[in-house]
Amino acid sequence: MYYLHPRKALTSRQTDVRYVETLMRQLLGGETPVFGKGDEPLLALAGFFPGDWPAVNFLTLLVYMWRRGSLELPPLAAAPVVDRNAVGGSSDGGVYFDFLRLESGVAREITRFYHKAKPNAVVVFLTGEKFEVAATTDVASRTLSIKKVDPHPHTPEGVATLKYSHGIVVKIPPSPREFHHFAGEVASLFKQAAGLSKLQKPKTRVEAREIYLLHGGVPVDGGVELDNDVYIYI
Repeated sequence: MYYLHPRKALTSRQTDVRYVETLMRQLLGGETPVFGKGDEPLLALAGFFPGDWPAVNFLTLLVYMWRRGSLELPPLAAAPVVDRNAVGGSSDGGVYFDFLRLESGVAREITRFYHKAKPNAVVVFLTGEKFEVAATTDVASRTLSIKKVDPHPHTPEGVATLKYSHGIVVKIPPSPREFHHFAGEVASLFKQAAGLSKLQKPKTRVEAREIYLLHGGVPVDGGVELDNDVYIYI
């Protein structure tokens, strides 16, 4: 893949983690796992499961087309390969369900970036049999004219909905010839998603635990103050 033009590399039926991360570093700046400045209205994630090459390649192609001027997108930060071990075939994709407990270093790092950026929406790209898009909130579902889903609270889109952001799930089928067509649809979705209002959660005081601090809590006398609802599920 290193010797192919990015468009050809990212529409092939394989992915190379090092190639993708090198390209994303050039396009967005920053370091793994999240590339971006940290003030973007959208945070896009991919690469959770073995066989996730369609999701990884599509997200990377989307960013490449945007930065080369062939696609109009709002500013976004991206982690195209969240679980390097899973994409490499040596993990079961368990990181996908770790965004509440934060037992893995990569989930903690993405969560740290998330609280810095406070994005309007978290967009999770997964591999699927057909192209599908869904939202986790009623507002996003109505605004984007897509179906609503109720995700598991341990997933990145589920946790985002418990915090400040709308969650959006995009499933990408293994059909690279259609990637450019999907890119246009996703670009339109992103433009609308960037304008969604952040979710507002009441501040709550909970017991002093490190996990609450990792989820954006602020130490106060006798506990931690949270402005999100993750404590309900921990």
